[in-house]
Amino acid sequence: MTAELSLSYDAASVRSAPVHSARPTSALGQHPAPVRRPSSVSLRTTHSLPLSTPTAHARLSRPVLQLATSPATPPGPESPSRRGVSLGRAPGASISLVRTPSLPRRPPSPASSPSTTSTPSPTLYRPPHARLSTSPSSTQNLSWTNTSRSPSPTLSRPRPQQQALLEVHGDSFCGVFTLLGSKCAVKRYSGASARGLNNPQSSRQVSARLLDRLETARPRSVLLMFGGVDFAVNYLWQLKARGAEAVGPDDWVKKVITDYATFLSARIVPLARKFGMRIYISGVLPPVTEDCYLEAVADKYISKNSTTVDLLPLVETAHPHDLATRTTMIRRYNSMLASYCRQFPDCLTFVDIGRDLVDMRDPLYRVAPDFRDPQDVTNIHLLWETTLPFWMRALPPLAPFAPQMASAPALSRLDESLARFKCEKRERLRIKRLSWGPVGVGG
Repeated sequence: MTAELSLSYDAASVRSAPVHSARPTSALGQHPAPVRRPSSVSLRTTHSLPLSTPTAHARLSRPVLQLATSPATPPGPESPSRRGVSLGRAPGASISLVRTPSLPRRPPSPASSPSTTSTPSPTLYRPPHARLSTSPSSTQNLSWTNTSRSPSPTLSRPRPQQQALLEVHGDSFCGVFTLLGSKCAVKRYSGASARGLNNPQSSRQVSARLLDRLETARPRSVLLMFGGVDFAVNYLWQLKARGAEAVGPDDWVKKVITDYATFLSARIVPLARKFGMRIYISGVLPPVTEDCYLEAVADKYISKNSTTVDLLPLVETAHPHDLATRTTMIRRYNSMLASYCRQFPDCLTFVDIGRDLVDMRDPLYRVAPDFRDPQDVTNIHLLWETTLPFWMRALPPLAPFAPQMASAPALSRLDESLARFKCEKRERLRIKRLSWGPVGVGG
């Protein structure tokens, strides 16, 4: 690493900075353009996923994982295996496959026609095929549901709602945790950035909603997963929108870490200490978009309706944006974020699975093919099913269930879930090509 890329980090100045410091304005625009929001019913259309009211409009069924162990039996130790293939079943845990009855398909309206059918949104990663009922399994097993609605209510006394082991707040990259059903309370703010958390003028007001939830629910374990949008989308936007006034890779890393650390120091750390919370801070996942598809990614994820300036082609921008540059930016940012979290060992813990996902033999440390979308080269998200086991081993609240995830039945169900997603993604790509030509459908 050259001296130019080594960025010193003054933690004292970050903590002493104002909570909502003003940003420098530009003649060409002040705030990054938001990510497109889908018009259809999906996991991206809401920041909160109500675990007790699953959606009834899923096109395909996707299994959702429910994990539970006997409360009297301590969880088994975590295996050091990287992918967890050889891990055994945790003591006191059992595995069963449970399917809830499917609902009859609603007949189409006589007034509907193929021309009026809404096409999938270009920024949709996948629809909410299924969500898990919050009622605990009667057998306390690792179970799956394949329908978009919980079983019909009975006349028996309702069972108490199961408390989530981990509450997750983040951008669209945190959707992977919805596979765990009620074990994770996922609050997703699609398009939210780490910098926007420290901006009081942000139109999304994510920080206010996040803080209100934490003060009200007071969960013991929380994962904050922000920053992916800053590097995958917003960096490209400011290059295209601000021209010569855009900031380069080094300055962009400084801006993101400063704004995010200021928000954490002023709002999250005091709240965590007051209520005894453990806050896990996620690093940014490595980039997956090759240089030749980067313009298509920018065109897909940047909302042109929110900016009044002409966007430059990336080839005419003032700063580098190739894969090597983007990888270096994220690695430096994660290193600085980890150093920041170590200053608050009583309440903050840095979590990063990036090293487990990259091919160490690749000179650019590309993400291994197992974790990338093989059908959509413009998808900035990683596959949920193949990355979930790594998250479970990295997060202490979920680590006791990692051996179950590595069992043969669980791996088989993950494979089935991934196959359903690929089948549905192929159909969406086909519809999109028929409507708009050979343009990739979004994450």
